[in-house]
Amino acid sequence: MYERIYNAYLSLGKGDQAELKRCNLEKLANCPAYFRILKFTGAKDTTQTQRILFLLVAIDVSTEPEANSVAIALLKAGVKETQIIQITRSGDNAVEYLKRQLVRCKNVNLSSLGKLSQYWGEQARRQLLKEFILAEQD
Repeated sequence: MYERIYNAYLSLGKGDQAELKRCNLEKLANCPAYFRILKFTGAKDTTQTQRILFLLVAIDVSTEPEANSVAIALLKAGVKETQIIQITRSGDNAVEYLKRQLVRCKNVNLSSLGKLSQYWGEQARRQLLKEFILAEQD
C-alpha cells in the first residue's frame, strides 16, 4: 500500500506535488492532488491514507532494504531525545512535529515510515521512542 501511494505521488505533476508539500494534515483531505492519489491507487479516503501521504511528501524516502528505519534516520539526522519525547507526548499535533523532524532525514525506509504513519497511535509512538533510545545506545 505504501509503495502504491508513493509511486502515485511520484507520478503526479510538479504542480500537484508542490500543492501537497504546502498542505498540512488538516488541509490535505480537501486537496485535489490527494483525490488524484486515491484515484491512481484505489486507496480508501481514510485518516490512515491521509497520514501516510502527508508523511511521504517531501521526505527522502528509499525503497532499498538497507535504508534506515524511522528511528535510526532521526538519530542520524541529529534529532535529540527530547524532541522525540515531545513527538510522543504532543497528541493531535504529533504527526506534524514528526514530519518537521523527518524533513531533516536522509534515506528513510518506505515500509518503516508507512507502518508508523498507518498505525499512528500510543503504541506506535512508544515503539518509536523505544527504537530511538535503543539505537542511540549502540
